[in-house]
Order: sequence, then structure tokens, then C-alpha cells
Amino acid sequence: MTTPDTTALETRQHQPDVDTWTAAMERLLPVAAIVGPTLALLASLFVTFDVLTLPGDLDWISEPEAFVGYVSTIFLFATWIVVGRTIATAAPRTGIAVTLMGAVAAIGYANPFVSRLMSIDLVDYGYAADEIDEVWDNPSLFTALTLPIAFTVFLVALVAGIAVLTTKVAPAWAGAALIAYIPIFVLAQAGYVAIRVTYPLANALLLAGVVGTVAATSRSRS
Repeated sequence: MTTPDTTALETRQHQPDVDTWTAAMERLLPVAAIVGPTLALLASLFVTFDVLTLPGDLDWISEPEAFVGYVSTIFLFATWIVVGRTIATAAPRTGIAVTLMGAVAAIGYANPFVSRLMSIDLVDYGYAADEIDEVWDNPSLFTALTLPIAFTVFLVALVAGIAVLTTKVAPAWAGAALIAYIPIFVLAQAGYVAIRVTYPLANALLLAGVVGTVAATSRSRS
């Protein structure tokens, strides 16, 4: 015969342990948030030290940079979740916006690395590096239409940086680093200005801004 106590126990046993899931995510998300920009920094260092760069006009593409940079985008989802959640403690709507834009930014950030990986394959199959570089410089209409998605990474960094500075949910230097990341990254990737210096510097600024914000989150929840 089933008693009320037995029925209640069986019900609890079949319910998902939400608290355990939440506790695990609370531990893992901040770590994953830092892994994303850390891998992005590592990827840029492969370019700095000319590790397995492609020939000719594609010498700005490093084979391990393309792979590690692509992997970094997987963790960037967690990066902007944590940054957005931190901002949301003082500015809920802005925090939610940062998280949502961050998801789009992570996808946009992946696109150039996918193209780099495809360029590596084409070179391996014997296509001329100079011709592949021409494709990069003259994208098709639909490829060009994806560029605004790639620019979202700048928008989310700008909004997050300003929010950190105005709400003071994290140190001011963290917000400043997020904002400074934008022009330095543009100099590296769009202007190709001293890319072996500006590329890792930009990612180092992003990492600093994220670490400062994540650390503030950890302190507030401890």
C-alpha cells in the first residue's frame, strides 16, 4: 500500500535537481567566460610569432590561429552571459541587452575564423593564395550582408564598457579596457596596422575587461 509519505518521496526522486544544476552553472560559467577571451588572445599570438602562416598575400592567416580562434567563440557565449548578468545587478535592461547582443557577437566573431579555415583548405588544395586574398577583398553580396553581425562584437563591448563605467558594478579599468578593445582591434584587423602588436593587444584588453567584471561578480556572490 502506498502511503502519502512514500508518494511524496517518489515524486521528489523523479524531479530534476534544479539546485545542483544551478550550483554547477554558477561554478562553470565564470570559468568559461574567461576561457573565451583567453583563447582569443592565444590565437592572436600565433599571428604575432608567425606560426604556420599562409603564403603570399595570406600571410596574415595562421593555421592554429584560425582553429583556436574558432574554438574561442564557443566560450564567448558564456563571456557575455556573465558580463550581462553582472551589469544587470544595477541596470537590468542593459544587462539583458548585453547578454543577447553577446550571443549574436559570438556567432559574428566565428565567421572570419570559418573563412580562415576555408582559406587554409583552398591553399592545401593548390589554389593560389593571391586569388583567395582577392575573394576576401571582394566578397559577394550575401557574404557582405553578414558583416553587420561581425560588427556586433564591437557594439556589445561598447555597451558593456559604458555600463560598467556608469553603474560601477566592476572596476573602472575593466570598463575602460572593454571600450579600448574596439579601436585597437579595428586597427589590427581592418587597418592591418602593426597587426603583430595590435592584434594581441586588443584581445588582452578584452580579457582584462572580462576578468575585471567576472571577478566583481564572484566577490558579490561570495
